[in-house]
Amino acid sequence: MPSPDPEPENYSIDEMMDRLRSRGEGGRDGEAQLVTREDGTQVYRMRKRKRRSFQPKKEKEKRQRRFRVFQVAGAVGIVGVAGLSLLGAIVYLNSAAYRETILSRIRDWTGAEARVTQFRVTPVSAAADTIEFSWPEGSMLESLKLSGVRGDLRVSSIFGGAWKGSDMVAGNGGTLVLRPPSDSAPRPVLARSGDCPFQFRFRSPKLSVLMGGAENPAVRLGGSEATLTLLDPAATTANLQFEGGDLSIAGWGDFGLEFVSMQIEPSGIRLGNLRMAPAANGKGEIEIRNPDNLPLQLGQGETEMKLRVSKLPVSTLFGASMGSWLTATIESPEEGPDGSFRFVGGASPSFSCRVPFQAAVASDSRASGFPMFTVLAKELGESWYRSPRFDLAFTGTLTRDAAGSTVEDLKLEARGRLSLKGRVAADSSGKLEGELEVGVPEAAADTASLAIRSVFAQRERGYAWAKVKVSGTGSSPMDDLAEQLQQAATGVAPASGGAKAVEDEFRDLTTPGGR
Repeated sequence: MPSPDPEPENYSIDEMMDRLRSRGEGGRDGEAQLVTREDGTQVYRMRKRKRRSFQPKKEKEKRQRRFRVFQVAGAVGIVGVAGLSLLGAIVYLNSAAYRETILSRIRDWTGAEARVTQFRVTPVSAAADTIEFSWPEGSMLESLKLSGVRGDLRVSSIFGGAWKGSDMVAGNGGTLVLRPPSDSAPRPVLARSGDCPFQFRFRSPKLSVLMGGAENPAVRLGGSEATLTLLDPAATTANLQFEGGDLSIAGWGDFGLEFVSMQIEPSGIRLGNLRMAPAANGKGEIEIRNPDNLPLQLGQGETEMKLRVSKLPVSTLFGASMGSWLTATIESPEEGPDGSFRFVGGASPSFSCRVPFQAAVASDSRASGFPMFTVLAKELGESWYRSPRFDLAFTGTLTRDAAGSTVEDLKLEARGRLSLKGRVAADSSGKLEGELEVGVPEAAADTASLAIRSVFAQRERGYAWAKVKVSGTGSSPMDDLAEQLQQAATGVAPASGGAKAVEDEFRDLTTPGGR
């Protein structure tokens, strides 16, 4: 049995140094090392790494990993909540209750009963296949139908008291019908307080307007681009504009609308500016201006505005009832006064105008159709008189209303050949009446027949003048010049044997080259 207290090993200094050296050359942390135990056995010993209790870098990495996990979890939660909220919002916005809320707002702010088909709303847009408005009796508005309506909404306004966005557009167009005005001023369409719950600019690329009822409108506008802009949040004033489209005015004809702007206010409607051109060829322009900002008298009363024409065919201004015996391109005199356009309201609204005009530069200004031109060509021996061209003067003043057209102060002059002055009127059926003073050069009259000299007896400013009465219709104008010449010829006593009259014989004897 070994001794319980064995004698300790004795090491020399060199052995101790060798042992320490061998330990210093031992394996690194994490590597196996062969060790000889005291009893002579050998084993591999793994040297363990000594770790510090606190490592800042590792702790920071742990915190970042935890934060990322929290971020991902939070994002997923937010997306889930947002998705559920969006789904709930869409369900609510398209519910019958919300739809009725919107229709109630429309009724309150338009005064009309509204019907909507395929109404749909999202937090960023609103749309409907059709929206129809019907106003009660007493309102100037009768009905409005819009198709393909869509508007972009601000998300922040969808759950507020008002929809807000840039444009609300009726992409497929629509039709607005206005009732015939009553004798009294129409009652206001809107009666409300507070801000308008629909803060948009309203547009339609092809809107039609019927003024005076759908059956027999006094004014019809088709296919025009319409824009209604609210000028204040309460919608007490608004600007309405139309661009393009076909304009038809009863008793006036067809035109192409270029532009019209109107201001809608609590006191009424003011026309700002209107420009239109003939529908046939699109040349020329008629402009109506309202420099005094007068409201349209839709009830009893009249509104007078300024009117000017530019490079316009004279037939457009005269109307079909006057016919086409005058052809020219006319304009308002630059230095002269403006014309006037008058609107008379009430149960039977009417339009009238008074326009001073002159031939435009380089206009081919002619007259034709009256029998007197053929008579003059024969009597004076010059075919030019069949369709005279007036190169010196072509002026007058046109008055036009529902009863017809009248041209006054007419002055047509061809240098050294012909001058016409006077007045011609045509009623709505086209019947003509009037009187023209016809002047031919004195020299030409003096060498013409006795009948010409007798009828053109008045001499003034180098011309021989005769008064000719106008009759017939615009499509077939007539005059009495031939009748006057016939009466003058039969009123002269002929020479015996049916020879020439004494005056004719005297003319032949005294005129060089006459025989």
